[in-house]
Amino acid sequence: MCFRYTIPVFLILLGLFGCATVLYVPTEADAQSQSVSLDTLIAGRELYMNRCGSCHNLYLPTQYSKQEWTQILDKMQKPAKIDTTQKELIKKYINLSLN
Repeated sequence: MCFRYTIPVFLILLGLFGCATVLYVPTEADAQSQSVSLDTLIAGRELYMNRCGSCHNLYLPTQYSKQEWTQILDKMQKPAKIDTTQKELIKKYINLSLN
């Protein structure tokens, strides 16, 4: 009886973790080049994976321009239940990949 949920759950996890392994992990050099702390960039990555990825597949940051990401984050802030500080952390992480 519980097997009927096995495949859908597996596919959801595969989708979430499949992209997460491709998402760039910031380094100290990245933080220095962006004049932010490494913790800031890591927090942005974690928020992106956990908040955005909890409802849909994650997009690679390079799939959209900085302007498009700004619009997307503004639009999705309320549905993702993130405050302005969290949105800015995600933006800093995404912008890292666009420089």
